[in-house]
Amino acid sequence: MELKWNCCKLMLLLALCASAGECRRRLKVGRRQNPQSSHHNVRNELKSLAIKHRINGTTTERVTTKNSTSSGARLGNAFNTEYYLPVTIGTPPQEFILLIDTGSSNLWVPSSKCPATVKSCVSHNQYDAKSSSSYVANGTAFTIEYASSSQGGVALSGFLSQDTVTIADFAIQNQVFAEITEEPDASFLSSPFDGMFGLGYASISIGGVTPPFYNLLDQGLIKHPVFSIYLNRNGTSATDGGELILGGIDSTLFTGCLTYVPVSQQGYWQFTMSSALLAGQNYCTKCQAILDVGTSLIVAPAAAVAKINQILNVLNPTDTSGVFLVNCSTISSLPTMVFTIARNDFPLQPSDYILKYGETCVSSFTSLAGSDLWILGEVFMGAYYTVYDLGYNQIGLAKALH
Repeated sequence: MELKWNCCKLMLLLALCASAGECRRRLKVGRRQNPQSSHHNVRNELKSLAIKHRINGTTTERVTTKNSTSSGARLGNAFNTEYYLPVTIGTPPQEFILLIDTGSSNLWVPSSKCPATVKSCVSHNQYDAKSSSSYVANGTAFTIEYASSSQGGVALSGFLSQDTVTIADFAIQNQVFAEITEEPDASFLSSPFDGMFGLGYASISIGGVTPPFYNLLDQGLIKHPVFSIYLNRNGTSATDGGELILGGIDSTLFTGCLTYVPVSQQGYWQFTMSSALLAGQNYCTKCQAILDVGTSLIVAPAAAVAKINQILNVLNPTDTSGVFLVNCSTISSLPTMVFTIARNDFPLQPSDYILKYGETCVSSFTSLAGSDLWILGEVFMGAYYTVYDLGYNQIGLAKALH
């Protein structure tokens, strides 16, 4: 009853907000054709994912939205595996393409101080502090490390700086971010994005840096501590890939009422999932899960993935890369996956959880060594509109309209 009342309160609040004028802004998501359409892209993403969770393992353009008081910027999507947005830093503005990521909380971009030997850094847009009149030096060392001592080493490193960061028409003053001077070529050399724009809780922000979304609130740029995400999944349009809405929700993008579930641990957008059923078998009993727009796949415990692979009859069950192939001709006969969250079912059809790359079909189920979390990435979020409520510390889900 409490969750339902919170849902109604939020809907009423946003309705009043919309009638009162400017209270939220959205960023229109677009997609571009990636010249390297391949299931190997998924392998590269798994490397980035292991880094982010510390375990082994386009042009900027204003758009007019349905709300005349709102404006936004177009985003890109590389083959439904990476959704990114244009952001500018500095005065005059320097443009970057940043991966939106609810599984991390920092903003980082390559630095002009990158050594020429770091190919993944110099092949992307780089922030030049000397060219910005609003730059404020910080200099604190910044690192993201692998958790495994056996692999060891620094995945990303650099230092902190401060400047004006603009997302859509919101100019965030004095935003601290990381300038990256070292990053692994294997994970980032061919990535379509320059850096990351974290949307997770402040508690997982490296270095205690205040995340951009918190500063949007603190500086009065948005009134309500809510953002929501809608993803399209056809991977062909340059202008209609979905939306990131800052400060509210858009009820025209989903059907039915939102189901709300409390955040179980503030860090990732983490919650308790009641069950996960495939072909009558349950792989989760009140397990912990997170929503992560920075992940294209569905990550599950290794034991669950092994059993799921048997049901899907994957072609390479012993492959150690974490990318499992499926016979494309069998997709229509595969079973529906059903996740139960807050006493409501959220089914995924085989056409949702099997990724197609030309004549190659890939299961979206994978695992990461050292993690027991379920990570519901863009495969899930393409089917369901998701709301992230920092005020009530809850997550909302509803079937997306496509």
